[in-house]
Amino acid sequence: MFIITGSSPKQQVVGERIAPCPDCRQETKHRVHRHYAVKHLFWFPLFSMGMKYVQACTRCNLHSEAPPPEPGSVPAAPLLHRRGFMFPLGLLLLPCVVFPLLGALTSGARRVSSGSGEAPTEVVQPAGFNERFSAQPEDEAVQNKLQALFEEMGMRSVTLEAHSATVNGHVIRVITARSSRLKKVGDGDRIRLLEAMESVADEHFSADEVFLGLQGRLLWGGHSHRETGEAWRRVVDGSTPNPETDALLALQQREAPSAATAEPDAPVAPVPPPSAAATE
Repeated sequence: MFIITGSSPKQQVVGERIAPCPDCRQETKHRVHRHYAVKHLFWFPLFSMGMKYVQACTRCNLHSEAPPPEPGSVPAAPLLHRRGFMFPLGLLLLPCVVFPLLGALTSGARRVSSGSGEAPTEVVQPAGFNERFSAQPEDEAVQNKLQALFEEMGMRSVTLEAHSATVNGHVIRVITARSSRLKKVGDGDRIRLLEAMESVADEHFSADEVFLGLQGRLLWGGHSHRETGEAWRRVVDGSTPNPETDALLALQQREAPSAATAEPDAPVAPVPPPSAAATE
């Protein structure tokens, strides 16, 4: 490999000044020249060296060395002549900075969107849900079982949550599956996911009321509900009811006494009409 390097002389006129000329023996106008050498690599300028200033009399053309001018009083040498090495150095360092930065951004996007390129699922639970429903040990066991089942089915982007609440001895449970990729899942696969959740719920919570739901990035796209001892009622669509809202409403309805079970008020005895003696 051959490396071609060297230096080339440069000269520039940077201004004029009035100075005494030794040859003319009087003050004359002089042109100020800048002289320096540019070091190059493969003819690409890297830096300058050996800078000095010379003044030439415009009357007799006598050249004599001149002191450096005040900073800012003359234009600077071209940037490539002074700091040309910064450009190839920047090209060499650019991949070292850009590639790790791009890798960090893309890996962060994969962690956020689970490789789907979409925003994470926005979890917004109805007001009062967290205060009334909580995850019991049996809920966590079902949640872990469904999470492993979904991973075996290839749905690794799905996250499971299970909560429950008890009112007057009646247990209401909510099992939700959230995935930012749900929009790309067809109705047949959504039904398959709900059927898997229903089967596990029947196995563990046969005596309880259960609400199931599939949530995408923002909307719910699958809903299934079963009263104790009844069949599942399933809905699969682009937008379905919120199972958490329905479960909270069912809990509140069971807490409030109905008008049919409330005790009737005691009858009011009729007031006898005033007697004739009393009216006289």
